Amino acid sequence: MIDDLISLARDSTPEKRHQLVEHVTELFVSGADRYQTEEITLFNTVLESMLPTMGDEQKQAVSEQLAPIDGTSQKIANALAREEIDIARPMLTQSKALQPEDILRLAKTMGQGHLLAISKRDHLESKVTDVLLERGESPVKQSVASNSGAEISDWGSRLLIKLAERDEKIRDAMIERSDISEAEYEKLISQMPDHQQTKIRQMRAENETLVQDLFHEASKVVASSKLERKATRIDAKATLKEIRAGQRSLGKSITKFALSNNLFDICYLLAEMSELEQKYVTNVMVRYDATGIAVLCRALGVENADYQALSRARAMHNKQPSSIAEKWANDYQSVSDKDARRLLSFMKIRLNTLEDQAA
Repeated sequence: MIDDLISLARDSTPEKRHQLVEHVTELFVSGADRYQTEEITLFNTVLESMLPTMGDEQKQAVSEQLAPIDGTSQKIANALAREEIDIARPMLTQSKALQPEDILRLAKTMGQGHLLAISKRDHLESKVTDVLLERGESPVKQSVASNSGAEISDWGSRLLIKLAERDEKIRDAMIERSDISEAEYEKLISQMPDHQQTKIRQMRAENETLVQDLFHEASKVVASSKLERKATRIDAKATLKEIRAGQRSLGKSITKFALSNNLFDICYLLAEMSELEQKYVTNVMVRYDATGIAVLCRALGVENADYQALSRARAMHNKQPSSIAEKWANDYQSVSDKDARRLLSFMKIRLNTLEDQAA
């Protein structure tokens, strides 16, 4: 069968080859999650043989379709990743078929558009970000700084903090990272205009008590909270997968669990999305105030209506009056996205420091 398809691809007219590529790609994408290894190999082999015959428009379409498919061959991913940027972008930003050594090689050899696309990958090793920061122009450096999935070396961190003195986008991105030290965080604050310094230092001071409570009381609170998973037809792990794939919003998922008074699974989602330990999320969830949970939800982009549903479930769990839930929901509307992300970063950095000191 494979030899017949390859022969057909070589001997057909350009129009027939175009149609064959479309057909094979559609079949591959539609059944990629259920095909056997032999079938995946077949599709990849056919498409690899047809790459040289494809025009730019079809290469771009194939790249967009195959980039999210885990079964795409490394050869196809690399070939498309080296094309002009409109073709390469989907592979560079998404494809898991590109191995770490492929990404590093591309980062060392390709142009600025390709570097910018690489900088947006969900995960980047520090040796790759070092190359991006060394070779990339300002948009690439800004993108690396704002990518929470990009590992940054000590050298890279020093460089970005130095650049932050004159690049506000890098400064704003770095101060929202949780993989910097308290000293680096303070240096970034000192680079801000005076009124911004005053505001963020005030927010830090106001939230220091919360951080101390979280660190010292989290385990006790979790043990005594009696927070249990409620019976529901919604699977939290499947929901998380859909959220990460962009198929479902975190906020709407929170509302669905809140309507079942299922705070346990909401804590799971918030912990996974924020990369906070679940004991800390559980702590802010069951507290009688809303400071911590409001910061966490706003930083993760939870909309007002979804937060209101969560507030009602929290008040019910804590046996607090519904008027308290309404107050929390009203207060939430005044919480700024940027301030919330900065406070979440501060909380994570401080908790890491406290954990290191206690070790």
